[in-house]
Amino acid sequence: MGFWDFLKGIIPEKLINIDNRKIKINNSSITFGNQTINDPEIVDKILNKLSEFKDKDSFPAQIIHKELDKSYMDYEEIALNQKESIKKLRSVLPEEEIECILMARRVKLAYNKKKVDLAKELHKQLIKNYRGKGSKVYNLIGGGYFDEIIIPFIDIFKSQFDEKYVEKFREFYSDIIKFFPIAYFVGNGTTKDQINEAISERLKLDVPFIRLHAIGDNNIKK
Repeated sequence: MGFWDFLKGIIPEKLINIDNRKIKINNSSITFGNQTINDPEIVDKILNKLSEFKDKDSFPAQIIHKELDKSYMDYEEIALNQKESIKKLRSVLPEEEIECILMARRVKLAYNKKKVDLAKELHKQLIKNYRGKGSKVYNLIGGGYFDEIIIPFIDIFKSQFDEKYVEKFREFYSDIIKFFPIAYFVGNGTTKDQINEAISERLKLDVPFIRLHAIGDNNIKK
């Protein structure tokens, strides 16, 4: 589908430059290059049209959210490098979970590329957008557990539970996000008592090992 075909019947031709493939989405407006659409009816139609692509690997145009435009190239790189794993995750998790995972991967990639300011900005947005979950998903991705454990378990659940594997995997994923038994992530706000309690909880499960993750001298000393 071409860009004009995507917009045909939604936006008057006179309002847009059909050679411009970048779309910026704000709360109540959508911008195509130098042209901004403020009409609520048209904005709703465009957003509804975009929702048709939620299960696909790419959009017919470059879509940029106002708070994430700096990370768009990182998103593209993730989409290319993680294409197969994204497909697997989409087959078992709701769209909101996928969005959280992709955003957490953007944070990790920004840190890997030493784009510290961008990484911190995205990290704050991740925590804000996905309260109680965003930081945990990022920790699992940053610690390597997402790729080493969570994604491979999709195939394991599929082979063991047949038609119910999606339901079973979602339960497993929810439990892992709430409580990850073989690792604990020490942050700036973590106390020594919390670390001791976390280790004790995991030892009760008779796990083979517990990894402690900490960044920064103060957290490492704790």
